[in-house]
Amino acid sequence: MKKINILRFLFTTALFSSLVIITSCNDDDVDLGSKVKPVLTSSTTTFTAKEGDVVTLDFTLDKAINKPIQYRLVMLDESTATDLEDYSIPGCRSNDPDCVAIEENGGPVGYIFEIPAYTTSYSVDISLLNDLDIESTENLKLKVVSNRTLLGTVGDLVFDINIENSSDLVIDLNWSGTFDDGGTTVDNCDLDMDLELIDNDGNYIDFSYSNCPEQLTLSTSMSDGTYYLDVSLWTTSGYSQPINIPASVTFNKPGIPLVETEDVSSYFPMDQGGLDDGNSNAIITFEITKVGHTFTITNPDNQVVFQGRMAKRTGNRVNLKK
Repeated sequence: MKKINILRFLFTTALFSSLVIITSCNDDDVDLGSKVKPVLTSSTTTFTAKEGDVVTLDFTLDKAINKPIQYRLVMLDESTATDLEDYSIPGCRSNDPDCVAIEENGGPVGYIFEIPAYTTSYSVDISLLNDLDIESTENLKLKVVSNRTLLGTVGDLVFDINIENSSDLVIDLNWSGTFDDGGTTVDNCDLDMDLELIDNDGNYIDFSYSNCPEQLTLSTSMSDGTYYLDVSLWTTSGYSQPINIPASVTFNKPGIPLVETEDVSSYFPMDQGGLDDGNSNAIITFEITKVGHTFTITNPDNQVVFQGRMAKRTGNRVNLKK
């Protein structure tokens, strides 16, 4: 009986030791796996875009973990673009907890962004600011590095963003000058002229009422489609000379540069008054077709006056000013 008990004891001990060894090996494998940090990559690192566009940096982690991972975008010295002048990262300007500006000497030198736990895909938007100046193409280089927590790794990941001049459409209505009113010199800006921009559904999306000249900008970031530009005389402020108001509309893409000016003075005889004076004809409409960065503009006589193909206006609308 003692021999059998001894044998059972030896067998049990050996079996327990084997299980301990096997379990220990499995634990080591788990620990080893957890020590392999996620690696951050991006499939697209080179961009060419225009002022007013948004560039999206898309990131991928090769695995998710149960903690958020922080990385830094560092602006390299060879960049010619300036933060907040040529570009901005909107999330970092609205107290977004996932994106924080790093500032030194009074200005940003980089940004921290945080990829949430259990996430393998993440993106950061960079808005390219529109300054309407004609200038050479600017460049922004952003290097991605691991932040201090070092929960994730990244290789040599550098984004190269070329920023070309804006191709927004800037529209000016000008009627500056003077006229003689019975021996008194009067500034044309005492007359009230307006610009209004309407979409294809009849919605007023922008206007310029209180300046001389008036100005609107149709951004390339707006939806493609057909827009209508109403140019109107609201009131002659009581003046009634038998002359045409010297009004002109200029379509300008400052960063190209491309400029076209249309004389519309014949549509606005002063002695017939404006819309608010009872003259329902004191308004004309240009049709604008937008496709990407390309604008096609048709004048009230159905003639294309700005790059692109012929377009035709359909329907009528009522001026809604004031």
